[in-house]
Amino acid sequence: MGLFTSPASNTSFGIQAPIIQINQYPLWGEYVALALYFTEIAGMLMAIIGLMEISGKFTAFVRRASVGAFIASVLALLFFDLDLGKPASAILAPAEAFIYFAFSWMARGIIFVGGLLLFSFLYMILSLLNVKNRWVRGIIAIIGMFAGIFSTTYSGFELAATTGIPFWNNGGLPALYLADGIFASTGLAYLIALVGNGEDIIRARVTLTKLMFYSTIGILATWFLFLASVNYLNVFNQVAYGYLLSQITFYVDMALTAITLIISGIGYMSTTRLLLVFRQKMPESAVGQTPIIDIPNLIKYIMIAAAVFALVAGFLTRADVLFAGQYAYQLSPITPFQSVSNQPIPIGSFGWRG
Repeated sequence: MGLFTSPASNTSFGIQAPIIQINQYPLWGEYVALALYFTEIAGMLMAIIGLMEISGKFTAFVRRASVGAFIASVLALLFFDLDLGKPASAILAPAEAFIYFAFSWMARGIIFVGGLLLFSFLYMILSLLNVKNRWVRGIIAIIGMFAGIFSTTYSGFELAATTGIPFWNNGGLPALYLADGIFASTGLAYLIALVGNGEDIIRARVTLTKLMFYSTIGILATWFLFLASVNYLNVFNQVAYGYLLSQITFYVDMALTAITLIISGIGYMSTTRLLLVFRQKMPESAVGQTPIIDIPNLIKYIMIAAAVFALVAGFLTRADVLFAGQYAYQLSPITPFQSVSNQPIPIGSFGWRG
């Protein structure tokens, strides 16, 4: 495999002797995993808020959720800064990122996440001040929605474009990260909508119960797509795949997701069954809009477990892929480089890092 490889445990890959590894540049650890996690939480929660704002039927819920989206955006920025070690450099980062926007997914990510932070803050202020202008609220919400979607997916495109790192260079990764963002943010959104009996809150609770079911199917489908797309011609992709399957966190992730599918499926069936029963009992002469029916209390509180499981599984999905690729990268014979400001910079060694 080359003179500079080190052994992969329990495999025949690499030289079976103690040697100095060359791929020991600063890598992405827990701070980056948390930063990407809170980015997807903030991003897709903002996307949910944007769609609900457009409908105009979830005013009380979006007011609460806007605070959650902004806090998650701040946490994402905080963990990025903790990893990079030079928070003051982040002040000029957006201006510098515009220069390299056409060439770098990292530059695009700075713009997207910065936009998410800005527009989640603006929308939160409009909601808390109860601004009635639908045009202003709608425009800010729509921009925030797109910033959220792009913020959630950019990291998937960034990792997939890093062809030198095994396991990351997979076209299914952006879809997996998008599905994961919807899945985890729906869990948080449900917890936000848990308390309250107003019509807006009940409608949000029912809608999010259904979305939880569909998003769980989505995350399982995209996990299958991602794993089925692993290119085994690169032996270190196989090393990363084996490492992933050896980690207890992967099986915890899959177990929590499967349990969430079962619970949210029960919740989804309860909402459709109640609606059918109500329509059968409703007299033919009844006119007007059908009132919103809340889900049964038992299902409502069981869904709390599904929401928490979604939040935990969402983080594990981000972290498992991030760490599996880096594990195989440290065993590979060639150090990949990326072009930043026309200078070859080893992956993991970035200008902000202290």
